[in-house]
Amino acid sequence: MDPALERSLQHSSAVLFLCTGNAVRSAFCELYARHLGCRRPVSSAATVYRNVRLMSETRRALEARGVAAAEIARFRPRHVDVVLAGLDPGTLVLGMTGAHLEAIAARADLRERARLLPAVCAERGGVPDPVLDGADFGATFERLERYVRALTAVLERP
Repeated sequence: MDPALERSLQHSSAVLFLCTGNAVRSAFCELYARHLGCRRPVSSAATVYRNVRLMSETRRALEARGVAAAEIARFRPRHVDVVLAGLDPGTLVLGMTGAHLEAIAARADLRERARLLPAVCAERGGVPDPVLDGADFGATFERLERYVRALTAVLERP
């Protein structure tokens, strides 16, 4: 992992995951990070669509990884416009693609603390959307699981 990103993670007060609709990728990351006992508050939001529920594929992927059905049922997708108003100033923003980071680019305070999620595993590029880009759901959830595990491992360090 890039040392600058690792320092940002260790000094962050919270983590915000961004994706297009907050029904697949960012929602999975939020709920899975909580399930793993992430030591920072985690949240997620959509940059484009205002969905009202998780996709069934996301629910099944979380359940397969041991996330409690009650936790999944409580989740409600949110839009970034709603989340940004109450965002802690020390929040690290992790987007699935460059488009998600562009959605917050007008906020200079966030731009400095925004990265692509694959960077937590020293990978470049983004995480394609299974719904809009036709990416494989299973492979997407496997990648996200790996990224969230790496993220929580860094946040567990003293």
